[in-house]
Order: sequence, then C-alpha cells, then structure tokens
Amino acid sequence: MSALDEELLQRARRGDAAAFELLIKPHLPSLRRFAFSFARGWDDGDDLAQEALIKAFRTFSSFEARSSLSTWLYTVTRNVCHDYYRGRLAQGRRREDPLEDVHEDQRDSQSTLLGAKGESEALWEAVKSLEAEFRVPLVLFDIEGLSYEQIASIERVPVGTVRSRLSRARSKLKEILAERISYLPNPGTSAAVTSSHARKSR
Repeated sequence: MSALDEELLQRARRGDAAAFELLIKPHLPSLRRFAFSFARGWDDGDDLAQEALIKAFRTFSSFEARSSLSTWLYTVTRNVCHDYYRGRLAQGRRREDPLEDVHEDQRDSQSTLLGAKGESEALWEAVKSLEAEFRVPLVLFDIEGLSYEQIASIERVPVGTVRSRLSRARSKLKEILAERISYLPNPGTSAAVTSSHARKSR
C-alpha cells in the first residue's frame, strides 16, 4: 500500500467520507457487477451496491487490513446481497433449480460463460438462476478475476470448497445456456471467457 493510500486509509477510519470515496473508487465497477448478479436489474443492483458501500463506510473502522481492501469490500457486499437474496426467497420471488451432481470440470470449461457477442443479457440471467453459493465463486473468479484464496476468505470456506462449487457452477451454467441460447460452441469445444468481455457487457 502506498503512503498516500495509507494516509487515506487512516483518514477513512476516522470517518472522512472523501478519503473513503477515493479508496473505493477503483473497486466500484466490480462491486456493481457483483451486486447486479443478485439483483433483478441494474437499478436494483446499484441500490444493493450503494447499501453495501454505506455499510462499509459505517463499519470501516473495523477494517484492519488483514486482507486486501477489495476482499473486505466484496465481503461486505456479499453479506448485503445474501440478505437481499434470502429476502426474495422468503417472499417467493425466486425458485431455485436443484443442482445435479457433476464430474470435476477442466479449467477451460469456464469458457462457455461468454461464448458469443450479444449474449451478455442471457449470460447474466443464467448466472442469476444459480444458487447463491455457486453464483458467488463463479462471478468472482470467472468475471472479476479473484483468486481461490480470496474467494475462500470472502465465503469463509476452504479453498477446496471454492473449487468444487466453481466446477459445479460452470457445469450447471452450461446446461442453462444450452437451453436458453441457440448459438453455443459445439460439444467439446471451449469458447474462451474473459473478464474484459464481461465488463463490456455493461
């Protein structure tokens, strides 16, 4: 962390809103996409991200830099999104599809995520249809580029659990996309997914 960031960190811990805003600014696009993966639309996603940032500011004095700032912000956002998600389930607004047991997928399988241009809307709808425990690692790893270790810290589970959930999420996502999208790579073919493509989708 640079001297400037350290100064901003100390000021933000003392309740300096301007310092906090400067610290979080580089992370806003990623947090917004992450919140959107739990929301019904971008407006709802922005509301969730805003709620998470307000919570982060109010509790920032508790941030001890044991993890990176981005990991901490994702953790706060994840908690806010999970509360929202559980609320929607309780109100009967969402129906989950049971996940089938699948074999471990090779790393290249993350590729069906963003196979063709113009399918970003269908992709996000497919991602949102996953259960939260599978959606989180998929979005954070395949779209935002976090490491297994960072995701394990956010989810408070072992790294092995992250790997398993990610594999199952990718396999389930393939099934959903195969049903919803007419254009998909031929069986056995992997279309490379990149976070840059995901970021261009919004």
